[in-house]
Amino acid sequence: MIRAALVCLALAGPVWADCGGYERTFLTCQITDSTKVLSVCFDDEVASYRFGPKAGAPELEITQPIASLTYTPWPGAGSTIWEEVQFFNAGHTYMVVAAIERQIPDDPDAVIGEGHFGGVLVHRGAKEVADLTCDPESIYINYMSGLSEAKNRLGYVWNQTDQAWVALPD
Repeated sequence: MIRAALVCLALAGPVWADCGGYERTFLTCQITDSTKVLSVCFDDEVASYRFGPKAGAPELEITQPIASLTYTPWPGAGSTIWEEVQFFNAGHTYMVVAAIERQIPDDPDAVIGEGHFGGVLVHRGAKEVADLTCDPESIYINYMSGLSEAKNRLGYVWNQTDQAWVALPD
């Protein structure tokens, strides 16, 4: 019994790297050529950016309310489905991008392929200080409308013309 529990714990990986509990996943991945893991998780109220080693606590965790979260949903056009979310901390901006690229073949009977990509761009003011890419084999992107739905539940709608979230009147 104890042996089975230890095997389950070993397979589960670090709790923070995989969104857990009531959290949903925006993006989780291991950074290319690194042992670091990037995760963006959210629930109905807050979104969290976590970055750090696979094992142990994250080196950096930033939590922001969904209501004030800078988040750009997929505009609905093109072969690449992408979304981005930004977190702010100590003069730095962490822009996380998650995307699914649909490879549409010329043959209409062929299967549409998909490739995942993502990562984080870090800026201090206007200067880029890091551009970290997810290892494609490690990427997990959940259903892409989750953050939009969370914003909607809080009374916000995306204005495509203005490219901004707008609060609905009471």
